[in-house]
Amino acid sequence: MNSVNIKFFLFLGLLGATIVGIGEYLLHFLPGGPGGEITMLEEVPLQRASKGHFLSIIGVPLYFAGYYGLRAFFTKTSTRLANTLFILGILAFWIGGVWISSRYFAAEVLQKTKGTTNHEFFLQSYEDHYQILVWVLRIIVAALSVVYVWLILSNKQGLPKWLAILNPIVLLIIVISSLVWLPPLGIHIAPIAMNVTHFIFFGVLLFYVNK
Repeated sequence: MNSVNIKFFLFLGLLGATIVGIGEYLLHFLPGGPGGEITMLEEVPLQRASKGHFLSIIGVPLYFAGYYGLRAFFTKTSTRLANTLFILGILAFWIGGVWISSRYFAAEVLQKTKGTTNHEFFLQSYEDHYQILVWVLRIIVAALSVVYVWLILSNKQGLPKWLAILNPIVLLIIVISSLVWLPPLGIHIAPIAMNVTHFIFFGVLLFYVNK
């Protein structure tokens, strides 16, 4: 694949991170910061969250395009590792798409049942069947980060080795930890951490492909 097409697919990944990020912001943002990954859903305005639900789902497939662009770019270094990165990226955001699609309905159910005897049942059921998916997503992102670091350290495209530091799992930890080191920023970016992570990730690589 030529560099123009690689740039196009990386741009689609960047666009996906932006669209899903806006959608997830509408789904998750609370002025006082996220109290918890599930309990936040008990407070988000449903009308706003409904818009975020559809926006998030529209954007998820663009992540696949972004990882396809990475596959094409790194094939020159190692076809096997490039394919592994692509497969893990697809798996991560397929699972992530299932998770994000559950958020609005969970918010609606938890808010409508609050104060009833059924509330704790629905809360626990969501945690057992859907919230667990976000942890699976993070584990896969950690795995693909290892593959990415390997590709950067052995790359044949002239990329600087320090780019290995800007891998998704490290970026994700930095973004989430912003709730501690800079709360006024953290309350905005931590609820959409995976999207902020990939906006930086795709953006940096797109910059170097353009050079």
